[in-house]
Amino acid sequence: MPEYPTGIHPDENTLSLSTISHELRNPLTLIHSTLQLIGCHYPEITQDPLWPQLILDIDYMSKLLSELSSLNASQHLNYSQIHIRHFLTNIVSTFSSTVQNQHKTLSLNFHTSEIYLIADSLKLREVFINLIKNALDATETGDQIVLDVKSRWNRLIITVSDSGSGIDSSRIATIFTPFTTYKPDGTGLGLTITKNIITAHGGSIQVYSKVGIGTKFLIILPLQPPK
Repeated sequence: MPEYPTGIHPDENTLSLSTISHELRNPLTLIHSTLQLIGCHYPEITQDPLWPQLILDIDYMSKLLSELSSLNASQHLNYSQIHIRHFLTNIVSTFSSTVQNQHKTLSLNFHTSEIYLIADSLKLREVFINLIKNALDATETGDQIVLDVKSRWNRLIITVSDSGSGIDSSRIATIFTPFTTYKPDGTGLGLTITKNIITAHGGSIQVYSKVGIGTKFLIILPLQPPK
């Protein structure tokens, strides 16, 4: 089995980010546990109108710290051989119950023969799960989400498109910028992490969207890791 490069190692700044995230997560976990204990001993306090917001804020901070850790790790890759058809089919199947409950459709179309990709499977899984989740958030009952897969010139080309609400042109330019979000519970790091992972693989990601029509993400990846 050939050895593949381990990817791009984080520099001192990203190592600092990882350390900070770790140090902040410990007291936050303690705060969350303490609040749960208070709620058990004094259930009347949970009736205060500020209590639910307090819990939501702590959950948001926990999510933010987790994504900061993912941002730090997004460029460190562990390569392996991936069977693309099996890989994407597995990801799509994890959303089957969600799609059914929301009365939407999620389809996967292959326009290529059996193909293998040398990449970090865990990181790429995070990419496509994030894009599908975003598509689900942007769509309504009856809308469609489609993944199209093809290969050309030793490149894997995958589009993730939806027939949802679309993105205003003024927002497209900053869509991959850290902490840019238009969701009430979003951290603004999901697409930043997605782009970092694709870039670390030597690939590219572009977005095309029109309000009222839908959105398409175009991902191009080399079949072999960059040298």
